[in-house]
Amino acid sequence: MGLDAGSEPDASLPKATGFFQVAEVGDRWLLITPDGEPFYSVGVNHVTANNNIDGETGICPYCEAVDSIYETREAWADATSKRLVSWGFNTIGAWSDYERFAPLMPYTRLLAIGAGQSDWFAPEFETHVQAQVEERVVPFKDDPNLIGWFLDNELKWGKDWRNSNTMLEEYLLLEEGSPGREMAEQYEGDHEGFLLALATRYFRVATETIRAADPNHLILGSRASSLSLPPQVPQAAGPYLDVFSVNFYATNPGLFEALDEAWGPLVPIEGWLREHHELSGLPLMATEFSFRSSESDPPNTYPPIYLTFETQEERAAAYDEYVRNCFDARYMVGQHWFEHVDQPVGGRFDGEDNNFGLVTVDDEPYQDFVEPVTVTNLSAPHLTP
Repeated sequence: MGLDAGSEPDASLPKATGFFQVAEVGDRWLLITPDGEPFYSVGVNHVTANNNIDGETGICPYCEAVDSIYETREAWADATSKRLVSWGFNTIGAWSDYERFAPLMPYTRLLAIGAGQSDWFAPEFETHVQAQVEERVVPFKDDPNLIGWFLDNELKWGKDWRNSNTMLEEYLLLEEGSPGREMAEQYEGDHEGFLLALATRYFRVATETIRAADPNHLILGSRASSLSLPPQVPQAAGPYLDVFSVNFYATNPGLFEALDEAWGPLVPIEGWLREHHELSGLPLMATEFSFRSSESDPPNTYPPIYLTFETQEERAAAYDEYVRNCFDARYMVGQHWFEHVDQPVGGRFDGEDNNFGLVTVDDEPYQDFVEPVTVTNLSAPHLTP
């Protein structure tokens, strides 16, 4: 579906608008660049010089490496963007140095629309969303390199690792007379009906407020966890989003089934998230995935749920299998690797201590990993016939 130099534009592609779009081209979904070219997002999360502080030493090892290698943070960003492009990546993902990379590569931005808000039915929620939009959306509404907005990351939608309450139970705990409590009382005994109403309220307020201020950019969803997502959420999201985003890790065998039994029913993950697509009616983006290797300094002890391979070559083979599944799923418009740099040996703020990086904390690439990863990335759908 790529275009050769001098070839005629594909008549099935929508006209260029100067901003990223999403469209069904033939029988597959794709992003469309501001210039009207097909684009599949091959991204990396957490590309930042201000990286994780080691929980044992109190030192940020990657920060020190960057400052010793590069004259300025701008020089680091320029070199890093060139390196990522050479490895077949084309998007800067969430938790990155957005301002430094915005002129250099397509990128996404992560907001905090629902996080920290206890009552999404309250007028204060609308006020919070409006303030977020004015502060964090409006300044970038004319940036053509911005692909779009992530609303949140891994919100609680029901029973999960945070607590075993449904959202109906959470809202029935609110202060008596509050808008959320009053709405919950109308749904007593029907937690699924309440969740559908709650998710609809969240997506409607968030997207209508953003689009009123920024009609130019895509709304890419709320980066739902595939390990704790009830079906009412993609159902509610369908009318409001442009893309439904899912953090989708390959985990130890049997984990999803156990969580589905404890927290479910959850949206099934078999068929490469097909039911997420069918429930929402939207194209999908896998916004986090990763693999670890014991051939590294980080000990990979926490959390224990992720797959760990003996060598970097085996880690690259797992990357290849995952990404080619994304390429083959014609409703997928991208996947974003977590993350650019390894986590510290002594663990980050929450104890995670994993070999998730393309590079070490000394900014050295894992060559046995990134070289085959490059081959995989250069087979992305927008680059192949």
